Amino acid sequence: MTQLIEQRHLRATEARCRILELLHETHEHYTPEEMLEALRERGKPLSIATLYQNLAKLAEAGLISRFVGPDGHTRYDVNTEPHHHLVCKICGRMVDVGVEGPLERLRPTALFEEEEDEVAAWSVGDVHLEFHGVCPACRAKMAHEEKRTA
Repeated sequence: MTQLIEQRHLRATEARCRILELLHETHEHYTPEEMLEALRERGKPLSIATLYQNLAKLAEAGLISRFVGPDGHTRYDVNTEPHHHLVCKICGRMVDVGVEGPLERLRPTALFEEEEDEVAAWSVGDVHLEFHGVCPACRAKMAHEEKRTA
């Protein structure tokens, strides 16, 4: 982690190393509060102020990405390459995924006739898709519940 951080011209502080270590090892998309709890559970707690300051620095340096999840909360991802997400409708778990097929051919279309010209004039830079479904763990739990009540 130290080398990764220093390559981006940042000081490799213990807090930055802890944050990156957690994200690299789990591949989770944590909110800051979830990250605080995960670090605390690992015996590596940080103060909320230290966490927020370092998340901002790491995101600014391009070592992590910041995005708003489907729940409306700011989340952090160690995967800074273009990608999409698969989201469980029950537990909220997010998994990074790619998309097969010609993504560059996707184009937005206006839903309202009066906006057709405006939408057609947009220059689209990125496409981010979210797939929503039920993860294997939640499906297994649902199947178990169905068997119990049958």
